[in-house]
Amino acid sequence: MRLAAPCPAINFRTKDIYGNAFQLSDHLGKRILLSFFRDAGCPFCNLRVYELTHNHQQWLDQNLEIIAVFSDTSEKVRRFVSRHPRPFTMLADPELELYNRYGIQHSASAMLKAILFKFPRILKGLFKGARPSNNPHLTIVPADFLIAEDGRISKVWYGRDTSDHIPLDEIQRFIDEGKASA
Repeated sequence: MRLAAPCPAINFRTKDIYGNAFQLSDHLGKRILLSFFRDAGCPFCNLRVYELTHNHQQWLDQNLEIIAVFSDTSEKVRRFVSRHPRPFTMLADPELELYNRYGIQHSASAMLKAILFKFPRILKGLFKGARPSNNPHLTIVPADFLIAEDGRISKVWYGRDTSDHIPLDEIQRFIDEGKASA
């Protein structure tokens, strides 16, 4: 089941990669980017995480919180992050419970499409430190959810291939809409 905006975000309770309690509803009052990735070492994912890290402080100052979900174990994500610290919340979901609740899909053709047509992004991701791992969820197609302060999903972005995330300018537009309505 894929989600469509506008609808309430699916609340969940889990632990972040460091073992700290996390509940999505605890973040009401902020705008949220909930972003689903394949694995912490994926070149496409690595490049996107780099882009989010680069924009994090500016967006945080504008009331946007980033929550990244990986299909790896907490240990694998921590091991990757120890080389490249990230300033936002990271969650591990190796059993894909959150992925399933949010309608994240798997597609071998989407993976092949990304490899064939997005090769420069693979190289950029490797340059930024990606080291592909033996994650069994290689065909996960990323997705992004922009959640408003009231907990409703304002925008859903299901990737068209395994490198496809919501454009950064759409995230900024979402932030700006929040400032205008405040």
